[in-house]
Amino acid sequence: LIALSTACFVAFGLFSLPWGWLADHWSRRKIMAIFFFGSALSMALAAAAPLILLPQVSGDGYYSYSAADRQWGTSACIQTLLDIGISFRWNLPAVQIGYGDISFAKGGAMSPHGTHKTGLHVDIRPLRSDAKHLPVSIADTAYSREHTKLLVQSFQAHKNVKSILFNDTKISGVTPWAGHDNHLHVTMRK
Repeated sequence: LIALSTACFVAFGLFSLPWGWLADHWSRRKIMAIFFFGSALSMALAAAAPLILLPQVSGDGYYSYSAADRQWGTSACIQTLLDIGISFRWNLPAVQIGYGDISFAKGGAMSPHGTHKTGLHVDIRPLRSDAKHLPVSIADTAYSREHTKLLVQSFQAHKNVKSILFNDTKISGVTPWAGHDNHLHVTMRK
């Protein structure tokens, strides 16, 4: 993040000189019109982007446990994850949700998954009783069914969530699926 922001600051400094000269010798109003048009165009292109990156921060109710290049989702998917992270933090402030694999920036096959190609599928860690940012399985003593049930209910209540695969059959609303003892597989509508 620091490397990207440094590059932006350098570019800003370098391009401010010719644009300042142009504003002095042409028209400040026209330069401002170009600026606002360019800003609007870049925002429209960003909104239309097929996949966006999950912000790689901790503290907003979630943490990332996969590499950033594996956490690209549709804008609706990423917004759903952010919404649930923030609202879940209000209920359990000491607990953070672990978000894992979503998709690559350009989609496509992601080993070892059969899905995770379109930015609509998210792996999420079950919650632990000790709130540590570590893996946990439903058979582990550190697994918290109570907290994970609240997490599942939070996802089920969101209008963008289509289904949840998870093997703890004592939690209603999840579908058991082979290999899902240690993570929830959430599928989004869009």
